[in-house]
Amino acid sequence: MAGSFGKLKRWLLQESEEPRRASRTVLPDLVVHYWGGTAPGAREIRDISETGAYVYTAEHWYPGTIIRVVFQTQRMHITENGGRTPEATICINCRVVRHGEDGVALEFDYRSKEERRNFRAFLDALHITTASAAPATEVASKRAGQALIEFALIMPLAFLLAINAVNFGGYIFAWITVAGAARDGADYMMMSTACTGAPTAATSAQVTTLVTSDVASLLNKSSIVVATCTNATTSANGCTSLYDPEAPTYTLATVDVTYTYNPFIPLFSFPKLGISATLPSSSIHRKAVVRVMQ
Repeated sequence: MAGSFGKLKRWLLQESEEPRRASRTVLPDLVVHYWGGTAPGAREIRDISETGAYVYTAEHWYPGTIIRVVFQTQRMHITENGGRTPEATICINCRVVRHGEDGVALEFDYRSKEERRNFRAFLDALHITTASAAPATEVASKRAGQALIEFALIMPLAFLLAINAVNFGGYIFAWITVAGAARDGADYMMMSTACTGAPTAATSAQVTTLVTSDVASLLNKSSIVVATCTNATTSANGCTSLYDPEAPTYTLATVDVTYTYNPFIPLFSFPKLGISATLPSSSIHRKAVVRVMQ
């Protein structure tokens, strides 16, 4: 998964897997020599610039390792005595910066400005247009553009997460409020005939008023539906399926509250497909049942 996101990011940024500070040129006639503890031999170069090169090799030095290499052309010059010498050659220190599947990337470690000028002249002799390091402003601009793209990719997800957190918190608050209002209404019905003075039983309108005042903090409070009923029989009736086995000595009082929750911040949804970007509108139904003395 992480690799897929990395490839997507590189595709969006239009950059290679290993950004370079200068453009590279392929030189099939140029080889490199170094001593790695075994018999020396010519190694091919995939590409090269004034700042570094990529060498085909089986060696896997640690990043930061300094090695001294010799670059030379495969074209030979015939000397007066019949010998053969490379047409162009130069020796320079290099620092290993990364590994590849088929070689290593080297960064040139110039010891002086003169050595850098000599290497530039070496490349010029091979008809290579030298490419200097990118200006600091250009590098900073590229990094700023990369940060902007990353910000644009992550912001929709963060925005969606924040909206869902707000809507989910609102749903939990509504659920707790409705449940508490149903219990308060049932307590009010229970205490109406079980206290000193034996007041008259609470009416449905009084219970509804109490429940409505308890849910006044909800946004969609007009959707509240309150149903109250009692059952003084030992079997279910049209009021409720619950009954008290000691009826009619005791009566069950029921307060049923239904509330329609609407998200604080609605987003797009496709009800037929069952897809919603946030919590959809839904019904919250809570019921409280208490035992009332006759």
